[in-house]
Amino acid sequence: METKPKSETSSTVLRAIKIMNHLNAVPGPQGLNDISRSLDLSPTIVHRLLTTLKQEGLVFQDPRTKLYSLGTIFLEYANKIMTEMPLGPLVEPWLIKLRNDIGETVGFYVPSGSIRVCTMEVESNQEIRRSVGIGKKHPLYLGASGRAILAFMSEEIQQRVLSPLPVEQQQAIKALLEKTARDGYSTNEEEITPNVGALSAPVFDQNKRVIGAISVSGPVFRWNRKTMEAFVPVLLRVTRSISESFE
Repeated sequence: METKPKSETSSTVLRAIKIMNHLNAVPGPQGLNDISRSLDLSPTIVHRLLTTLKQEGLVFQDPRTKLYSLGTIFLEYANKIMTEMPLGPLVEPWLIKLRNDIGETVGFYVPSGSIRVCTMEVESNQEIRRSVGIGKKHPLYLGASGRAILAFMSEEIQQRVLSPLPVEQQQAIKALLEKTARDGYSTNEEEITPNVGALSAPVFDQNKRVIGAISVSGPVFRWNRKTMEAFVPVLLRVTRSISESFE
């Protein structure tokens, strides 16, 4: 059987990786021509690679809009990584402790391009409680957990995440990010989900890079900015302990 030269095969793999990285970095689904222009590749090449990636579940194409986004298989990859890498066993006991100490639902979110994904969750034991769901995604600029991550990323990444938004909205979010960076945590009330409030703080690796955020969320009649205040030091002690464990 005829095989491709090694250089050609490597070039094909590299282009496919660039497409997936692009879909991961930009907000929202992308069209064929958008991907082609951004990566300076011919539409023919991009279409051929997208077709292969789609067949393998690495890329999803909306049958209605024909736009492309990363496939849900990456959620499976993320869950496997979180389960098998040291981070999962390290974080989970702290999440359980926080849930027990505070009484509300606690989750761990990680950034993925311009979004953040809930990778671990320990639900409150109370009858009326917040439930997010593993794999739930939201933009990095939205919500306490998103800001707790984005506020500690580079200005370049912040600008890339915010650039699709109207200028006034960008300015408002930048002000919130600056406050989050000063305080070391972020809060919200009903910003994403009606009747739900959240308190979140970042987790850093040994190189002081933000790798995720822990969020405590619950119904606003019980969990709001006023009631959160007493638990800010509790959350910050936990995120600090996790971050220090990487050193």
